[in-house]
Amino acid sequence: MKQSKRKVSTISDKVKCEARKLLEDACDLFESGERSRSIKLFLTAASEGSREAQVNLANIYDEGDGVKVSFDKARYWYKRAIAGGCPEAAYNLGISYLNRGDTRWAGYWLRVAKSMGDEDAGEKLKQLGG
Repeated sequence: MKQSKRKVSTISDKVKCEARKLLEDACDLFESGERSRSIKLFLTAASEGSREAQVNLANIYDEGDGVKVSFDKARYWYKRAIAGGCPEAAYNLGISYLNRGDTRWAGYWLRVAKSMGDEDAGEKLKQLGG
């Protein structure tokens, strides 16, 4: 008799589901202008591994939208998302460096984004002459 296979990561699936719900709630709160509450939810979801929350949180810190601008915190969350395979995070980090006038690091992260499949990164690199 053939045995059925079990799911290996039911706890992980539950955590992912909870992180997704937190992300959605955070987005709703952010859009309604409740920055403090949304940032707390983004932080929780990002800490649980939501790449989307990590990128959103990085953008918030990078722009100072509801928090004090902190490039160090932005860079930390961008890099966490990049490590999780998120090309948008690499693109955003490249743009962040570009906005700060650091074309060397901007080019590096845009090349990373391009290598991860981000087409906009390739276009931006062409504009930069690289």
